[in-house]
Amino acid sequence: MKKIMLLLIALGLYGPIQGIAQALLPPLEEMPLSQKAYIQLKNGDKIDGKILNTSSGRGINKWVLRDDTGLKHELKASEIFEFGIYSNDLVKAQYFNESSASIKAMVKTDRSAIKDNDYVVFRNAQLKGGKELLLQLLNPRFDDKIQVYHAVNARKSTALTKGTITLTGEMQRAYLVSKEGSPTFKVKKGSYSKSFKRLFGECPSLLAIRKPKFKDFGKHIYYYSENCGQGEMEHFWEE
Repeated sequence: MKKIMLLLIALGLYGPIQGIAQALLPPLEEMPLSQKAYIQLKNGDKIDGKILNTSSGRGINKWVLRDDTGLKHELKASEIFEFGIYSNDLVKAQYFNESSASIKAMVKTDRSAIKDNDYVVFRNAQLKGGKELLLQLLNPRFDDKIQVYHAVNARKSTALTKGTITLTGEMQRAYLVSKEGSPTFKVKKGSYSKSFKRLFGECPSLLAIRKPKFKDFGKHIYYYSENCGQGEMEHFWEE
């Protein structure tokens, strides 16, 4: 029974992995076209209001927000746990527009995920060296164990065009990832097998996949979030 299960997993036919519809959100290259937002501070306080201004580089390092009472708040990334921008119709259109740069990107975009998220979430992330920035969280529905962030200025796949139509390209080749709140590290397409072991090393059912594919990164994280850990390991090896 164990051998059959391992084989199914390795072939990508094991139900809990194969049937997952979860995927990483495509990152927005520009600030979302919405002003309605909230800030959750590290001390637990929450502020609702409208965006007045932001300051960014590799990530966002400062937000200026006017709350519902009219009071202006200017906050650094180091003070903020999370920032959410309401995903109105303009933001959804922005998502679809950016993800339609090529046919391949358009087909692979999880549009149901875009529709299901009420906010575009930016989370406090610590970079290598200790700097704190707010980065777009790309797995907001399954981020309890592993958080995946948009790596600003990361390389994308090379475009292939035919006439005026772009067939491929514009797919992410790298993400910034934090496991259990650790400082972020980069997960790249070209070295995904190495990162795979680092992220999922204590999860036998995932390690049974002999050649993990970068395009399934979101599915692997979702499975890990829902099934892996000490309890999963004990259950997996049961007769």
